[in-house]
Amino acid sequence: MMWLIWNMWILLLLAFIGGVVTGWILHGKSDETPKSGPRGLLEPAQGPHSHASSATVDAEPLKAEPAAPKKRAADLLQEAAPDLVTRTEPETETAPVSDDLTRIKGLGPKAAAKLSENGVTSLAQIANWTADDIARMDDVINGRGRIERDDWVGQAKALSA
Repeated sequence: MMWLIWNMWILLLLAFIGGVVTGWILHGKSDETPKSGPRGLLEPAQGPHSHASSATVDAEPLKAEPAAPKKRAADLLQEAAPDLVTRTEPETETAPVSDDLTRIKGLGPKAAAKLSENGVTSLAQIANWTADDIARMDDVINGRGRIERDDWVGQAKALSA
């Protein structure tokens, strides 16, 4: 055994130094105090012979203050600089007309969802499509000519009338 230690002393020394450096790095990171945990364990003991237990520490329970209502950014800006802010309430817009596009023969729920993502939500929009619109939307839904084959524009005109 001594012969093995004598012949490998440099490797043992390197392993020892590596362990010391690793321990020093890990110990340095553990100096931070934990953010949460039992209060008795985080606070120092009171007096020379006292134990940090909940029975010996006389502490009042923490009273939570009621939370102040949150203010909107516009209200805070109005309080800070009233002469710079003109108060306008947001106008309510009416939602665009949305039809059930699946009433068109050959237009299923997936195609209707893709059309809706691209802003087509009513039969009147489809009824007013040009040849360029048809080609563009056919690419969008990957219809491979289905819009012209099933005459979606004609169907939309008939359904919207």
